[in-house]
Parts: sequence; C-alpha cells; structure tokens
Amino acid sequence: MGFNVNDFFVLTDAISNKVQSGNTLTVPQKESFAHSAQMQIFEKDRLTFLKTGDSSDYLDWFLKSITINPNPLTGYNNYPSDFQHTAGVRAYYNGVQRPVELVENKVWGNIQASVLQAPTRLFPKYTEFSGEYRFLPKDIGIVMLDYWKEPTKPVWGWTIVNNQQVYDPATSVDFEWPAFALNSVAAVYLSLVGVNIQSKELEGFSQQFLQQNNNLL
Repeated sequence: MGFNVNDFFVLTDAISNKVQSGNTLTVPQKESFAHSAQMQIFEKDRLTFLKTGDSSDYLDWFLKSITINPNPLTGYNNYPSDFQHTAGVRAYYNGVQRPVELVENKVWGNIQASVLQAPTRLFPKYTEFSGEYRFLPKDIGIVMLDYWKEPTKPVWGWTIVNNQQVYDPATSVDFEWPAFALNSVAAVYLSLVGVNIQSKELEGFSQQFLQQNNNLL
C-alpha cells in the first residue's frame, strides 16, 4: 500500500514553508510536480535496468505479470491499459516457457520476409509498434508478459469548507510507492518546486513528521 497524498503534501509544504517563504503552488501544480518527481525516479531506475539488468526495489514495486492472447490471424496484441515498459516476454513450446526475442522495428520487415530467419514456435520473435505488440509466428498462442505499470498520478481531492479547500479522501488518489520511497519522491518533488534542501535535512523533517503523524503510511 502506498503513502497518503495528503500527508505527502503536508510534509512537503511544511518543508517548503520552513526553508523558504512564498509557497503559492496551486493544487494542480502540486499534483503535476509530484507526478514528475515519481516519473523521474521510475525512468532513472528503468534506464539502469536496461544498462545493467539490475532492477531496483522501486522498479520491482511496479512490475506486473499477465498472460495475453495475441490475435492468431495478425499476431497483434494491444499494450495493457497501464503499460509503461516491457520487462520480459515468454511463450510456451511443448509445455515449456521460452523467451520471445525482441526485434527492432527497422528490421521487422526483413524478419517477416526471411526464409532462413523465419520465426517459429521454438524461436518466436516480437516487436513493439504504435501501442501494440506484434508477434511471429502469428499463432504464437498464449504469451506471458512481464511489464512495468505506469505509476498512477497522485490526486489531492478537495471540497470547500468555510471558503477553504479541505482534503477529501473520497476523491483523492494516493501514491502507489512503498513507504521507503517517501523521502526519495519528496526530495525530487522539492527540487522541482525550487526548494534547496540537503538529504539529512529532509530525513530530519520526515522523521519528525512521522513521529507526529503515526498514520502517515
């Protein structure tokens, strides 16, 4: 379970107001900065995975595994609705899961026309194009797809009480990140809104806040 969006903004607002004056961000601006902050962390760790093959604890939090059934006539299958990036693709051959090889778009046409390199159920291939997967052979059957879902954009829902915006949990969307990611997301968020703060200061602020608000996470 992720951390509460209201508690996140209470914490970051407190830090912003303590470190500098003039915190005048609107709710949509805060939400936008918060989403940008989490996506920066997400993309940084994804690029590290692509370079090294090492997946971070943050990235693993958003990893999903599903089965898909590509159209046997076309070999096509749309991305999942919450898709962000592919982590791995496998298909069955004689009851055993085998990796499906990724082929770049620029050589996909050559693969389709090739007699010597024609994909088979034993050595299937796929490419990603315009929001969908394309598989060869087209009748590849059931495919096991591992992918990273897109972190949901946090929403601070509110209602008006005495002419003031008041947090409304019923219309809010919390962060999906694990509790241990709070400081990382807050640090990037604060840097995006122009608050200069050292990591030790952030740790101190967050620990104090946690002690005062035991229901944060």
